[in-house]
Formats: sequence, C-alpha cells, structure tokens
Amino acid sequence: MIVHGDEPGDGAPARASAVRQIFRAGASAVRQSRPRARAAGALIVVLAAAAAAGTPGTGPLITVPAWLTGAALVLMLAFPAARPGAVAGTAAAGSLAATLLYRGPADNRTAGWWLAETAAATVLLHLVVRRAEARPAAIAGAAAAAAVTALPLRLTLHVVPPASARGALLGCLFCGLGAAVAAGTGAYLRFLDARRSRSVAEARRAQRLALARDLHDFVAHEVGGMIVQAQAAQIGGDSGEALRRIEAAGARAMASLDRTVHMLHDEGPREGPHGLDELPALVDRFNESSAARVRLAMDAETPPPEVSATAYRLVVEALTNVRRHASGATAVEVAVTATGPALRVTVTDDGRGGRAGPLRERRRGGLGLPGIALRVEALGGDFDAGPAEGRGWRVSALIPVRSPR
Repeated sequence: MIVHGDEPGDGAPARASAVRQIFRAGASAVRQSRPRARAAGALIVVLAAAAAAGTPGTGPLITVPAWLTGAALVLMLAFPAARPGAVAGTAAAGSLAATLLYRGPADNRTAGWWLAETAAATVLLHLVVRRAEARPAAIAGAAAAAAVTALPLRLTLHVVPPASARGALLGCLFCGLGAAVAAGTGAYLRFLDARRSRSVAEARRAQRLALARDLHDFVAHEVGGMIVQAQAAQIGGDSGEALRRIEAAGARAMASLDRTVHMLHDEGPREGPHGLDELPALVDRFNESSAARVRLAMDAETPPPEVSATAYRLVVEALTNVRRHASGATAVEVAVTATGPALRVTVTDDGRGGRAGPLRERRRGGLGLPGIALRVEALGGDFDAGPAEGRGWRVSALIPVRSPR
C-alpha cells in the first residue's frame, strides 16, 4: 500500500507521516502559546520596573510582594493550567512573610501599593479556588485568604499615629470578608464547572450506551443470521440462496449501522425508530435462517413510538438469544397483545440448555436483556425473563401505552 506517494517499507512511511503530524500539532500548539507568553512576560517586566522604581520610597517589603502577587495573577490568567496552586501559594507565602517582617513606615505611597496588592491577591484567591485541584486549592486558597486578611496590618500597625487595636481588627475583618466572598464565588463556580462536566460525561456515556445497545440489538442480530446461513451452506445447503440471504442480512446490518451513526449527529433529518410494523418481516427473515419456526400473533393497535420501539427491541433480542443459546429449539411463539391500558409482549421457545440469567447479564455490561429491562422500566412497565413451564425460555414485558406521570 502506498501512503502519500511513498514507497512501502514495513510501514515506515506511514509511521513517518504520523510522526510528522504529531510534531506539526505540537508546533502549532507552541505557536499559539507564544503570543500569550510574550504578552505575559512583557507585563511582568513592566510590573518589575514599576516595583523597582517605587522601592526607594517605600522599601522592598512593600513593592516586592506586590510585584510577586501581580506576576502570579498574570501567570494565572495567561496560563490557567500551569499549576495554579503552586503559583498562588508562592505569592501568598511571600505576602505573609512581608506582612510579618514589615516595620514601617506607612504613608500614602505605601497605601497605593497595598491597595494594588490587595486587589490582585483577592482575584488570585478566586482563581485558585476555582481552577486548582482539590488539595492544592485548599492549601493555596487558605494561604491566600490568610494573606489578604492580614494585609491591613501593614498599614494599621505602622501609620502615624498607630491605629487602635479595634481599627486594626476591623481592617482585617473587612479584608477577610472580601477574601471569603472571593473564595465563595470561586467555589460556587467550581461547583458549576464540576456539575457541567458531570452532565457532559453522563450525556456522553448515555450516547455510547445507546450506540452499543443499537449495535447489540440490531447489527448483532443480522450478523448472527449471516453466520447461521454460512454454516448451513457449508453442510450441504443451497449455496446460492445462502449467499443471497447473507447479502440481504449484510445490507440490513449496514443500514442499522448508518442509523446508529446518524444518532451521533445533531444536524439533518433522522429516521424513525424500528417499530411493531416491522415484526412480520423480522419473523420471516428469522424463519428463513433458522431451524426454529416462529409464529407471530399480534392483536394490538399501534402504540406510541417509544413503546413500539421497545417492544420491537425485545423481540429482536429474544430471537437473537434463541439463535445463540436455545439448542434444539423447534418452535418460538411471539405474542403482542393489548391488555387494558398496556401492551404485553411475550416470546417463548421450546429450546433446552442453560441461559445466562438477567442478573448475570446485568453484571456483564448492561446490554441485551438488561438493556431491554431498563427501557421497559423507564416506561413504567414490568419485565421478566426466565424458564418457561415445562421446557424452554420465556421473555415477557408489560408496557403501559401511556407513560406514567
């Protein structure tokens, strides 16, 4: 096989092409991050220049922690995934150390730097609580909250004349309230993000499960029929007729695959689900490809689409299990009848041999009969599967025609 015009050689061209694609993707990601990194670096340099210019008048214990907090905030905004706990924790530790070591004086220039650091630290606290992993968020968030709460002490303890103990306490309480609001809003948005992620994950899981059930219920049924036809041709059957039936079953399997794939697309029209009106054709196909003879009895008006689709799936799964597990089965009874405000569907065969019960199948992954049981229960109905009286196996469901309120 030729890949992009290269000569084959133990898969080397394909691997080389894949490697080139990987490096191109990595280079693209780097190129996309370069402008952001340059902007962040330039802003940090500007903050450093401002801190250096302000240091002679206020001292490094005022300008350096303010610059560190501002640089941490720039990094958090430019690179949200770059270890926010470590970045915020470093800035908080520097701020707390400066508060403990500062000995004054506190004047208007000091107040300006203090205000800038307080604002940056509050936003930093909000971001780390929202974005970091649980443990780093708790540790770095607590350190940042303590740093914001203690920041007023740089002013209240060193102004001339010094503030009273009550004034210093009120300043800390006010900043502590701001820290609590920042942490609370961060935690609330974190909760919303987590709930949104869970909803997306659950929706994807439900979609995958629906896809797996469609493949199991319809495609596996047709493939099973193809296998039976191939086996019959090998032991002396009509090869031409077997091939014709295999071709028809393959076309139906492809159609089922197309229907299943279309479920993954939001745009465009969708075909309706299978329903009870397709049962006669399903029974005829089964009779053509199986030694067991199916007799269908239908005495029910057309139910709602979801009830009709569930009933059809039940019959498909029951017939598939007859083909797979009911050794020696010669007769299968399929009955669909109206029972008051509900639809009763039963499939009974006269085969012999053990079957995997519903509980064992449920442990196996939730497909097949357990999947049908869940659909029936979701519609407010009752499902049962077990040995029939005397011999064989019986699958039945009683499905309300109207969904329960």
